[in-house]
Amino acid sequence: MIDDIAADAAGFLVRQVGGFAVDLTVDQIFSRHSARFFHGVGRRVIAVVTLGGKRIPSSLQSVPKGVSARPRRSDWLALWTGILFWIALFLAAGLGLSYFL
Repeated sequence: MIDDIAADAAGFLVRQVGGFAVDLTVDQIFSRHSARFFHGVGRRVIAVVTLGGKRIPSSLQSVPKGVSARPRRSDWLALWTGILFWIALFLAAGLGLSYFL
């Protein structure tokens, strides 16, 4: 009985902390500066992979205050490409360098 209470409390705490970490990560990725960084990485990755055949224009134009930005489909493609490339880069580095540990 006591063990079940402790296990339930620990499970609840882990879920809350995990959810908080996911919320912070998503908020950070889609913040203004991080989104610009990942968009830029994605633009460059797409340009390199297509050997310069497909170039996505920069989205660094400022939007006037009070006006919402209207991202195009290519902007979302560049953002998600940048995020996935960055994750893959760190996974590859981690797996590659863990061999030497």
